[in-house]
Amino acid sequence: MLLAAANEGVDSCWINFFDPELAKAEFNLPQNEEVLMILDLGYAAKGVMPLPNHYSRKKLDQTVTYL
Repeated sequence: MLLAAANEGVDSCWINFFDPELAKAEFNLPQNEEVLMILDLGYAAKGVMPLPNHYSRKKLDQTVTYL
C-alpha cells in the first residue's frame, strides 16, 4: 500500500507505536483479527520533509549476525 500510494502521488506514514487492543476495539474488529500497523494516507504540506534521521542507515554488520 505504501508503494501504491507513492505511485499515485499520495504520501503515507507507517505507524507501529499504538495500543493494538484499543485499535481493535475502536475498529470493532473480530476477536480473531490483530492490528499489526496503521497506515495514514494524505498529502504533505508544501516544504515538509522527513526528519534527517529518516535516511540514516546502520552498516549491515551492525544489524545482521551470521552464525
